[in-house]
Amino acid sequence: MGISGLLPLLKSIQVNKHLSDFAGQTLAVDAYVWLHRGSYACATELATGKTTTKYVDYAMRHVRLLRHHKIQPYVVFDGGPLPAKKGTESERRQRREENLAKANALAAHGKHNQAREFYTKCVDVTPQMAYQLIKALRAEGIQYVVAPYEADAQMAYLERIGLVDGIITEDSDLLVFGCRKVLFKLDSVSSTITSISREDFGSVTAAEGGVSLLGWTDAQFRTMAILSGCDYLPSIPGVGLKTAWSLLKKYRTVDQLIRALRLEGKKPVPKGYLEAFHLAEMVFLHQRVYCPLDEKFVCLTEIPAQDVLDVETEAYIGRCE
Repeated sequence: MGISGLLPLLKSIQVNKHLSDFAGQTLAVDAYVWLHRGSYACATELATGKTTTKYVDYAMRHVRLLRHHKIQPYVVFDGGPLPAKKGTESERRQRREENLAKANALAAHGKHNQAREFYTKCVDVTPQMAYQLIKALRAEGIQYVVAPYEADAQMAYLERIGLVDGIITEDSDLLVFGCRKVLFKLDSVSSTITSISREDFGSVTAAEGGVSLLGWTDAQFRTMAILSGCDYLPSIPGVGLKTAWSLLKKYRTVDQLIRALRLEGKKPVPKGYLEAFHLAEMVFLHQRVYCPLDEKFVCLTEIPAQDVLDVETEAYIGRCE
């Protein structure tokens, strides 16, 4: 999930905090992160069709932990499939099917411990599982919202309009969406969590992580992340975060960068890459979300009036119907 290598690159600005530091705040929570984590304890039951609600119990323990520290959770669920992630989701589904076949084969031979390892790799959070958690949230009066498409964009929007003060997730994509305060690695035993603030990006220097983000805008950071490979676009072979950073410093724009790579011929740039890059950027900027204030679907960032989207692009970022 997220941008490969991004969190290690930002290690120097990661701050370990106690949950009590966020008392009085509202934090958006990626529901599917907790549902996935909770499913590990009951992976065999879920994969073999047995009834269990252990994943709900896991999520609700974390909800209550936040409330214990006077934090108001705002739980956000994924909605419908986003066309932009069709390739990524297809690959994940294939891996789950392969792991399920391996698990069933091992279980059939009585190797249940080995089978469980593969069952944990093939569990997928279903809408039915999400609904069971929603019922538990309703029972305890916890705020929640189901995004029209991805929870990431929805949480970014909630922060942008001031309904939440930060975001709890395990997905570094939230930083690429432009979120200002993203919280990772919640430890329920010690009640600690790792915080990354957008305002600290300028403190990331070349001496520490191999790159310097001093003076870099959100747009430059987003471009670097997309070039290195994301859920909406595979990277150019041989281009990770550090290479993307150095290429951007040298060529300034994606168009010039791609032109230079093609002329140089050392890195194979796929046909249509530039068009695909701009589509991926559209998803990070303008994905459809739900506005709880106006009770309607909107874009994460409003599309300029002069930009008329074609049908394909409109579908790619998520339709409003």
